[in-house]
Amino acid sequence: PAPARADSLGLRNTWRPTATRLQATSLRWFPAITLAQLRAEGERGGGGEGTRELDLRGDTAAVWCALDSLFWRGALRPAYRALARLGGGRRAGDLVAGVALDLDVADGGYAAAGFCDATYHEGLRALGHDSAETARLAALPPAVRYDTLLERGLLGRYDEALERLVAQRAATLRAELRRLNPDLRFAFRSARAPSDWFSLGLLRGFSAADAPVFLWTRERRVRELLAHYRARGIFVLSAVGLTPERIAPNDWPRLQRLAFVEHDGFWLPWGETARPLSADSLGRLIRRLAR
Repeated sequence: PAPARADSLGLRNTWRPTATRLQATSLRWFPAITLAQLRAEGERGGGGEGTRELDLRGDTAAVWCALDSLFWRGALRPAYRALARLGGGRRAGDLVAGVALDLDVADGGYAAAGFCDATYHEGLRALGHDSAETARLAALPPAVRYDTLLERGLLGRYDEALERLVAQRAATLRAELRRLNPDLRFAFRSARAPSDWFSLGLLRGFSAADAPVFLWTRERRVRELLAHYRARGIFVLSAVGLTPERIAPNDWPRLQRLAFVEHDGFWLPWGETARPLSADSLGRLIRRLAR
């Protein structure tokens, strides 16, 4: 994976020589965006403090303000568009299968966040209260927003509203990207199965019954979770991460059930191995697991 840049031309220029070198392979690739490293020109507040989420205490979180238009317009959208264009041509389409987004972020990500002004005010409007009640809640300072919603029994509905709003934006972006490249697929990487409102909103918006997203995770047991996803309109094909050097030779046959029954396949976290695998070694491992 490579961190995405906000500048579409710059991103395409970064990937173009890489794509040229990959033309000689027989593989299809998912160039990746790293959520934690997304940047956009014109971030407010110098270091971007004005575009960051606030956590349940009202402190600045280490993630973008999820419903800030700058995040979507100035960071996520141009990064996706730049990588989608890599697979838009005939030759490139045989090389680039889709775009991946690495969801892992520091300090819990969006799980305990969602109270920056843009996110909070949109979430409140989606709750459907009358204008007077919405105004009273909107006037609350960040430090008491979480506690107030919790005390009033609104926190669950609030998180559901945020997930729905993220899904709407993700679906709009997906439709735009599929116009650029109708065959484009979408993948998401997360060490743990996503459960926060932001990640679930992305999965929901980017997936469809006839075009599920790929989820690359390290979770071993996911069938029950995937059924829960489907019940809320999230369609996923899952793959489990396997680190070859941590697997004893006798364990490989037992991993077949994990990879092809519990999951829909497997992935190899290349950068986490103690030493790079040669193409021959990688091929042998794949054949051993696929027997």
